[in-house]
Amino acid sequence: MTTITADDIRALAQSNDADPALALAPDGVILVPEAAAADGHIVYTKAELRQDYGEEITDVQAEVLAAGLTSQLP
Repeated sequence: MTTITADDIRALAQSNDADPALALAPDGVILVPEAAAADGHIVYTKAELRQDYGEEITDVQAEVLAAGLTSQLP
């Protein structure tokens, strides 16, 4: 089973790439520099993260978000 971790969320939040996102890959979840390059396998984008949580995310929020996203994975 694929799991998204709080570290994945923090990496997304700290990414300075153009349009970063977490995407499903055959071996798990990866951080991609451009959401459009993930061919529709997007789990969550930095734009969504900012919209939902603002500029900073706490450790607790990262844990809760990671668990929620993991539960939504196919």
